[in-house]
Amino acid sequence: KTLVAEVGSRGNAERGEAVYRREKLGCLACHAIGGAGGRVGPDLVSLGASAPVDYIANSLLDPNQKVKENYHSLVVVTKQGQVVTGIKLRQTDNELVLRDANDREISVPRKSIDEQVVGTSLMPAGLTETLTRAELVDLVRFLSSLGKPGPYAASRQPTARRWRVMADTKPARFRLRRTRDGQAATDDTAFTWVPGYATVGGKLPLKDLPQLRVKNRQVSVVRCEIEVIAVGAVAVAVDDTTG
Repeated sequence: KTLVAEVGSRGNAERGEAVYRREKLGCLACHAIGGAGGRVGPDLVSLGASAPVDYIANSLLDPNQKVKENYHSLVVVTKQGQVVTGIKLRQTDNELVLRDANDREISVPRKSIDEQVVGTSLMPAGLTETLTRAELVDLVRFLSSLGKPGPYAASRQPTARRWRVMADTKPARFRLRRTRDGQAATDDTAFTWVPGYATVGGKLPLKDLPQLRVKNRQVSVVRCEIEVIAVGAVAVAVDDTTG
């Protein structure tokens, strides 16, 4: 009750979103908001509109207390002694497919399975122990604002939310120096791409992007896919072209 009261009186959703997006915390690796993020856990796009603040706080402090249906982990042990843990995606006569905590699909041949047991939440217990009290309050305030009218209701306007970001590697820098920026639009094996996700407002913060030193410039490269469902012109709006 004390925490819930603090969330209402001094919680800051903007600061809370910054906490949520911390790479070390790993929230984005498992949870998406309007499609932006991992898919191991449920999409949180309407969490604040559908769940009370105390429920959200309890889910952070004790993730195994109430696990949403279809999001219990499955622990699979193979006959070779390999242990695979993830969320069950699908199963056929020949294979079982899980999604692990790193958002990867893992296929396990059914004939190789020795045992499988329903586990707990993939969200690790004690995750919030790295946060200060103020950070926890801000995080809960952010999560409790999702889906409510205002800046934390994901817009229905078509927005690029899932990005691929070029990692700052020596082969990537070398290739861009020797060729041109447009080489990044090809499937060159010199480039390593990692996931990048927009904020709830649809922004991709420049400060979150790796910068590659190319000649006398600092360059960040991102790409996304646009799904075209009807023939016609496509307009692409970039909010800020500075730099």
